[in-house]
Amino acid sequence: MPRLPSPNRIKTHYVYTVWEAAQALGRNRQTIIRWIKDKGLVADRGKVPWLIKGRDLKQFLGYRRAKSKTKLALHHLFCFGCKTPQEPDGKFAEYTQATPTTGMLKALCPSCASIMNKVVRRADLEAIRAKIEVAVQQANPRLVSLPAPPLNDTSAKEAQTDGKAHFR
Repeated sequence: MPRLPSPNRIKTHYVYTVWEAAQALGRNRQTIIRWIKDKGLVADRGKVPWLIKGRDLKQFLGYRRAKSKTKLALHHLFCFGCKTPQEPDGKFAEYTQATPTTGMLKALCPSCASIMNKVVRRADLEAIRAKIEVAVQQANPRLVSLPAPPLNDTSAKEAQTDGKAHFR
């Protein structure tokens, strides 16, 4: 599914044709026509080409964007399969720390059994544990903190040869 077009690409005081609106938003002309016919985008359909006020188009896109946002409860995760916020199956989740302050919460969706992920702050972990059971797993130390980097420094050799390569 493509990302929602940004309302910031539209000029409020400009009047767009269907073609111009499609180009400004990176959409197909038929998508804009479908928005006008089915989704409620206001346009002047009395003349050809149909004209859309920038203010109306910007308001329409802002409404669609606000409608698509979902506010999750702290212990809920969003399931992309079901397209709804869900409480984990069996009220159980795993937490893996990614940085010193955040980590990844993983759980199974009770409806479709797919894996749900959510980035949470370490400080919120106790509040989440009050609602669901959370198993804290240790992150792979190699991924969290790297040991001393390997030394592949060739500058000492170049200094001895004055930076010139000698072939024999």
